[in-house]
Amino acid sequence: GFFSGLTMDANPEAEGGASILKKKGYYVRIARRPPDRREVKQGWQPTVLEVDDDPELKKLIRTYLSLEGFRMRAALKRDDILIALRQQPPPDLILLDVQLPDANGFDLLAKMRHHPVLKSMPVIMLTAEATREAVLRGLQGGADGYITKPFEPDMLITAVKAVLGLTPAPPEKK
Repeated sequence: GFFSGLTMDANPEAEGGASILKKKGYYVRIARRPPDRREVKQGWQPTVLEVDDDPELKKLIRTYLSLEGFRMRAALKRDDILIALRQQPPPDLILLDVQLPDANGFDLLAKMRHHPVLKSMPVIMLTAEATREAVLRGLQGGADGYITKPFEPDMLITAVKAVLGLTPAPPEKK
């Protein structure tokens, strides 16, 4: 699978929350696993806030993640995002596009990482920005994942589950 190459031994990359960068054509797929696997409570439905301005893509993502048991919330503009972040329960993860009508996803990510409450909220950048510079900017800015459009829906689901700590860690390599 996509995460099979991940080991949690004492190399510096694993220390920093191992990131995997695999390129298949023009896809970039990165998902950092949290240090601890989340204990899933019976009936827990993770809430995902989707910040994107493409209505077709939003519908697709909402459909796939809803089928996987995620509760979906959407936002388009800066004000929508603030409202969505204040709603209860707070989102467990944010899917954040870079190109938004009145904001830049990288700037929003930077503001979140300096916010006392939002700094540890998992964020996956979901964007057409596939340059090496853009990917590095997202990861250095504190994104927990980076997926370029277009993408395979199952790959998005895998990344969301990994970032939320909902997938079992792969066996250690001997």
